[in-house]
Amino acid sequence: MDTVKSTNNWLSTFFFDIKDSALAIQQTEGKGRRGNIWDSKSGGLYFSFISSNHRLLPFITGISVVEALADIKENIQLKWPNDIVVKEKKLGGILCENHGGCTVVGIGLNISNNLLLSDAISLSALNYNLDSLDFISSFKFNFNNNLTLSSQEILEKYMEFDFLMGREIGWSGGSGIVQSIDIDGSLVVKTEDKMVNLYSEEISIEKY
Repeated sequence: MDTVKSTNNWLSTFFFDIKDSALAIQQTEGKGRRGNIWDSKSGGLYFSFISSNHRLLPFITGISVVEALADIKENIQLKWPNDIVVKEKKLGGILCENHGGCTVVGIGLNISNNLLLSDAISLSALNYNLDSLDFISSFKFNFNNNLTLSSQEILEKYMEFDFLMGREIGWSGGSGIVQSIDIDGSLVVKTEDKMVNLYSEEISIEKY
């Protein structure tokens, strides 16, 4: 598809009528986490697919994206829970939406967008020419392999690319230093007087 409101919404609407994926050049109503809008102009890569449920699916997806972009010279990192970052700027994002027995996974990457936000970056700004179909093929291969790993193995791989580890972060309920990611996918943070577990569906990181 050239243009679609949202690949996640489209795939959810036609859930029982298609095989497993949707690809678009442009989204007019791209979706982000917690109902936010994802700026999805032409020049990006936006695709969604259906997966079996897995509590660490955002982590599996993020790892697979980074591995599919392994030949980029810049250090690609993953910012809990769903951002793909380079040079501390957002290169892409991941959205997982549960639909009963399955999950619709959406991925967006900035390829050659004219970016309006100062905290965003594109592959073209990194002098990287992405072949979208090759990327998707590599991603699917990596994703299927990573899906077979144990939860501990998934988190160990994720930590290799983690962006927040050791950083001070702030959220509406407080602030602290990121220590690790727990087996349930929550972010473990040390505040002044205790250790807390943050869950992506409950909080939004306001500073780092």
